[in-house]
Amino acid sequence: MGCSLAIFLVLLTWGNTLIILRNEKRFEDFSIRSHLGAITVKEVCDLADDWFHGVASGESAGSSGRLFCHSDARIYAPNGQTFTLEDHRLRHTKWPAERHLLRDFHLTLISDAPPRDRAIGTVYWEARYIEPPSAESSLIKAVAGEDWIIERLPNGKLIFVLYCTRFFHLLPESAPVLL
Repeated sequence: MGCSLAIFLVLLTWGNTLIILRNEKRFEDFSIRSHLGAITVKEVCDLADDWFHGVASGESAGSSGRLFCHSDARIYAPNGQTFTLEDHRLRHTKWPAERHLLRDFHLTLISDAPPRDRAIGTVYWEARYIEPPSAESSLIKAVAGEDWIIERLPNGKLIFVLYCTRFFHLLPESAPVLL
C-alpha cells in the first residue's frame, strides 16, 4: 500500500449520497450503493466529458442533443437566463480553445424508476478569445458549480434531464466573459 500526494481519493457517505473527491489525473469509482444499475460518478464524468468535448469542438446542437432527455433542452445559468443548445453553441464560438476539468462531484439517488441521480460538482473552465476584449488578457479562467439531473435509459446510456449551472466564478487574472 502506497500513498501519493499527487493522486488521492476521498470517499464520504451521508444517507443515499455518495461523495467522491478526485484529482484530474486519475479516478477510480467506488460504488457503495447496493441497488443494481446505480449511476456511478465515473459514468457521470464520462457523460460530462462527452458534452464538454462537443462544446469545445463546436458540435452542432442537433448532434449534442443526443446527450439530453428533451429535444428542447435548456441550460440554466446562475443569473436565471436559459440557453437552448444552439444558443450555447453560438456563444462558445468566441472561444476556439477551451478546456474543462471536472473536479469533485457527488451523487444523490432521486429515483429507481426511471433511474435518476442528482449530480453536483465543480468544473474548472479555461477558454481563449479569438479577439481578446482587452490587451490585458485573452484567457478566461473560471470555476462553475454544476447541478445536473442524470437519467439512465433502458439501453444503459446516461442523459441529462436537467442542466443547471449554480455559480460561475472568474479566477484572478482572468479575462472577462462577454456574452
